[in-house]
Amino acid sequence: MRKIFICVMVFALLTSAWIYREKAVNTGADVKTGQAVISLGKDLTEAQKNQVLTYFGSKSNLANVRYVTVSNQEERKYLQGKIDESLIGTRAISCALVTGADKGQGIGVQTHNINGVTPFMYANAANTAGIEDVQINVAAPFEVSGTAALTGIIKAFELASGNKINETAKETANQEVAESSKLGQKIGQDKAGKIIYEVKKQVVEKKITDPEEIRRIIIQVSADLNVKLSDDDINRIVALMQNINKLNINITKLDQQLDKLQKGIQDVRNQSDQAKSFIQRIIDFIRSLIQGLMGAAA
Repeated sequence: MRKIFICVMVFALLTSAWIYREKAVNTGADVKTGQAVISLGKDLTEAQKNQVLTYFGSKSNLANVRYVTVSNQEERKYLQGKIDESLIGTRAISCALVTGADKGQGIGVQTHNINGVTPFMYANAANTAGIEDVQINVAAPFEVSGTAALTGIIKAFELASGNKINETAKETANQEVAESSKLGQKIGQDKAGKIIYEVKKQVVEKKITDPEEIRRIIIQVSADLNVKLSDDDINRIVALMQNINKLNINITKLDQQLDKLQKGIQDVRNQSDQAKSFIQRIIDFIRSLIQGLMGAAA
């Protein structure tokens, strides 16, 4: 029995040593290259505003930058009822710098003091809104969820491009951020972002409108990432995908804008397969060892 106990302990140590590591995603519509707009939360103090601008100044030349202000009321317009009140808050704090990139560069995102939404999630939702070929930096003077920052990103993009994004796209993009954030609290932000992305890609590519077919895709994608979602989570993602379907997203542009994200999910799948294979080999080894020991004892 002592040998069996040692085997089990070895198994536990080996499996705990298999650490899931995901490569950082830095993904890189019409905004001139280098043209920049900053959205500032209306409730920032002067000191906080200077702190955020110092951070943005390290990311871009702010000599000719333009500014917009975002209020908590604007943020609530798209998020109220979609996420917990505590995540919306009562003040507009998060800020965004949107800078035009070369055509075909895709959407790039970096964050600072944002703990509820990943760069992956922002890029995916920005694409849903119709944003293309920009570098986005999201920041706050202290840690915030960041769920409301998409409002500022969209507002900055509209000023930079001179084009208004339609309300349906804005609402759906904010719904996507809200659902990604909710899911991230349960299963981890990285996997949540990739589930939403991969399901969206398949739904858009195959033009799937049937809720049951969307449900099957969600379950399969989740299984690929070793995640089991609740029925409530699945139902919310189905509703999100039905709204995304109404936007007529171009699959070619989706692939182009989120190319690095697409590669990222394949990396996770490969790691998941490797983990399954590694653990299964250990299980098989211990099973045969225990059977041998029991046979010898008999």
